[in-house]
Amino acid sequence: MTLAALGGAPLFDNDRHGKWPQVTDADKRAVMDVLDRAILSGSDAPAARAFQDDFARLHGAKFALLTHSGTSALQVAVGALGIGEGDEVIVPAYSFVATAIAVMQQGAVPVFVDVLPETGNMDPSKIEAAISPRTKAIMPVHVHGCPADLGAIGAIAKKHGLFLIEDAAQAHLATYEGKPVGTFGTGAGFSLQSSKNLSAGEGGLYVTNDEALLERANQVRNFSQNLVRADSAHYDARRNLDGHKALVSLGIGSMYRGNEMMAAFGRSQLARLPELTKKAQDNGHRLAKALRELPGVLPPSIPSDRTTVFHKYRVWLDGAAAGVDLSPTQLRDATIKALRAEGCEVVMWQGEALPSHPLFSELKGFGKGFPFTSSDVERLRANYHASYPVTRRLIDSSLVLFSQTCPLIGQSAETVDLYADAFRKVWGDRKRLVEIAKG
Repeated sequence: MTLAALGGAPLFDNDRHGKWPQVTDADKRAVMDVLDRAILSGSDAPAARAFQDDFARLHGAKFALLTHSGTSALQVAVGALGIGEGDEVIVPAYSFVATAIAVMQQGAVPVFVDVLPETGNMDPSKIEAAISPRTKAIMPVHVHGCPADLGAIGAIAKKHGLFLIEDAAQAHLATYEGKPVGTFGTGAGFSLQSSKNLSAGEGGLYVTNDEALLERANQVRNFSQNLVRADSAHYDARRNLDGHKALVSLGIGSMYRGNEMMAAFGRSQLARLPELTKKAQDNGHRLAKALRELPGVLPPSIPSDRTTVFHKYRVWLDGAAAGVDLSPTQLRDATIKALRAEGCEVVMWQGEALPSHPLFSELKGFGKGFPFTSSDVERLRANYHASYPVTRRLIDSSLVLFSQTCPLIGQSAETVDLYADAFRKVWGDRKRLVEIAKG
């Protein structure tokens, strides 16, 4: 069959993809219940409280706090620990920019380390060289829904007296050594943005097992005010906006709460998350088995002590093993074009290592250099201009199957099988990728 990118017929209609999130009648009823109650917001509004309790229980945590984004969930995790001006937090060079910005929003600076080629997660062997007297925490990212090596990273954090904060934005229900991620460190941040496996449109959740940290995180998300605990004798769910004491700010915080419609929708989606996660995992492994049969195609690599939730499905391409005489980026781009022409959703997700963003490479900060000016600027400049060869190779030599709008978790097994067929079709005529690469 002629490749669609070279004039042949597409293998399947792109419109067959399932869009995400999938909205059910139960989701609609949950949101309507909020509107009927006419309680739409508040630190301890009833839908938020119920969602927090259910989420914490499902993830094996004691406490959860609803925030307005995954970024703010990470920021309150940083703020709860008192990390701020002049402090450093070690983060991976491959992630979404929110990981680093959450650190900066509290006045601290991110210090980057390279990642492992197998998973795209933080490389534990690179961490100790990045530690300085200013380092206060390590923030691994469970990128694409696969847990970072929490055992090795946790041991380094303990050895150097550092906090461990998990960026679990993409990793709802992923496990490390049989335990859900989010409770291995002092706290974690999850995202509820539309593309996430658990979606509320926007939103996030901060998770911790430490009640003192919960209180401080709650202050950060509520203007740093001296809040009354919602389980106090004065709490009235019908009047949750009416306090019983004058509120004063103890420091700098912001308004990072979620709202009741977000909470109700997220809670309704949460009830189906285990079932949908299992389906995504089955489909992810099914697709991996098919792709492994193709020379030079490497599906996601999952260490045996972890489970992934396949939030992103990254595939590596090895031109030499495939016998295709193209550079890594030429092979990547030609394959993306060929698969899209067959009907697949294929994206890059990230096109640059985080340190190469102008925000970091030019030390722009908030516009006048802060928070970088509070640290060792020359050391930071060297860190931000380092090469990060594995991150660069990962970006140049791989692609992501499925998209933000049509992620793997929203697809049927039949659609996933068509992706395998599309890859077989393209790879069966892969010598012609050279023609596609040359336009």
